[in-house]
Amino acid sequence: MFNNRFLRRALAIIVPLAALVAIIIPTWKIYSKEGRASTLISYSAPNMHGESLYISATVIDVDFSEKTYRLHCMIRANGTLANEYGQLSRPILVSFSSLSSYHIGAGDDDNPLNVVFSYHNGDEIDYPFDRYTGAFEVYASYANDTDHRIPITFHLSASLTSFAFNPTLVDPEPNETDRVGLKIDTGRSTTTLGFSIFICILMWALSLVLTVFAFQVIVRNRRVDAHACMIGISMLFALPALRSAQPGAPAIGCTSDILSFYWNMAIIAINSLSVIVCWVVRWSGCDPIDSSCSSLNSNKEAQHIERVV
Repeated sequence: MFNNRFLRRALAIIVPLAALVAIIIPTWKIYSKEGRASTLISYSAPNMHGESLYISATVIDVDFSEKTYRLHCMIRANGTLANEYGQLSRPILVSFSSLSSYHIGAGDDDNPLNVVFSYHNGDEIDYPFDRYTGAFEVYASYANDTDHRIPITFHLSASLTSFAFNPTLVDPEPNETDRVGLKIDTGRSTTTLGFSIFICILMWALSLVLTVFAFQVIVRNRRVDAHACMIGISMLFALPALRSAQPGAPAIGCTSDILSFYWNMAIIAINSLSVIVCWVVRWSGCDPIDSSCSSLNSNKEAQHIERVV
């Protein structure tokens, strides 16, 4: 008997802990993999003149509300483009999609640039399933001879925890092999998408549990008091905060709100109002905590028992 009881208690502790470990560890590994800096693109243009420009770019910020992403670029000269100290021997122009050009003077070394790009498509109304696409090109030339293009070695990496940044190389035109063209596809990360879906499921679970409670009060005449009425009211005020806990959630009105938030706010409000109405309608004329009311009820019950006897 003792061994069976001990075994049941041990299983009641071990099984939930094992389930938590089985969920938490894979989630942590996915999150760490997404947040770890990784090489996304590595490209080297054909070098025909012994000169080249090395550009190391890192995605440092993504802003879906503004539909922009920002790259931090480090530029270093190689081959005949560099002097004996590894610095630029001639001034150059580095251009991004012909929208912005950056002049880098001779003698500069490891020149950092922060470049902001815009997405062409995508809208936050689709959160958490929103995806954004864009494209850009990188090319370089001499400042005093823009027709002379400089071969580029381009390296792109990212370390983002809430976004999935997926670039792909675009095949250049036959006469534009000195350009690096990229197509960008960005969405929510796996952990962000999973947590947002979990919040939606949690909202539905809370509203359904409150619906069962309201059914018991209305149909099964379950006893209700002021404390029971506060359950639904508390949920009503807690639900917006729960909705805001979704990572990167935009203003109210996105897809996740249509799937869960709007409906659950309405269900909880109706259930709360129904419970309060039952509490008001079933009021017997006195407060249960009132001693005089309690004694009056006791006397009525005693008189009823005497008549029966």
